[in-house]
Amino acid sequence: MRRLHTVALDLLTQVRFDKKHRWHLHLVCLYGTMLELLGSACVLIREDIPVGVPILLRTAIEAYLDFVNLVKDRKYGYYMRAAELREWTKILREAQTGENPFLARIARVPKLKDVLTQCDADLEKLKNDGFTPLGQKDKFDKAEAKPVYRSVYNFLCCHSHNNMRALVSRHIDISEDQTDFDVQVYAPVSFDALLPYIDTFCGITMISTEAIHRVLRSHAHARVEGLRQELTERRMAILSHGGAGQ
Repeated sequence: MRRLHTVALDLLTQVRFDKKHRWHLHLVCLYGTMLELLGSACVLIREDIPVGVPILLRTAIEAYLDFVNLVKDRKYGYYMRAAELREWTKILREAQTGENPFLARIARVPKLKDVLTQCDADLEKLKNDGFTPLGQKDKFDKAEAKPVYRSVYNFLCCHSHNNMRALVSRHIDISEDQTDFDVQVYAPVSFDALLPYIDTFCGITMISTEAIHRVLRSHAHARVEGLRQELTERRMAILSHGGAGQ
């Protein structure tokens, strides 16, 4: 995981793009987000505090969905813009009430009402053109990843929302005879338990790395292919020994 992060970050210096081209810019920003989330997860694991890894992975998968959908269809950017406008209109409308202390600075923006009116109009136009803000399920469907939504993503959301399923997995240690349990804070780290998260992080990062270098036509294809082969070999080595701890 650390190796993939280090090499992918170095390879990114080979990517050239037009920062004034929205498709280029959105792709690079989404890819950069995935790399930073991967790096953050590496730090948490290294420091033996991996509780945040599933939460980071959920966010990384959401960035990955936008990334792959944008690679497939440049017009997907309009869906992203619609989602951006929807969230701004929520904030601007709340700020306009003057009752939320956390939005006091925004409430003082000159011509706030005009800004909100323009955002509403822009969002309405996108909707009329067929580009409504997408829910996560819609994004998975567009990415042809519906099984992931109905399985892996469900588990990750439970971690983000502190569902009882997640709380039990984090803190409850059942005795061998299953007659009692201990409640643990900073439970001992199990790398075998972390392996599915690590592998998923590596998988989406590798796919995205191949895609960013392909669509933006970098000259690092040989190194990217070498990184893919290295990842495959490391995966096979882990599987052949029965787990991360072997």
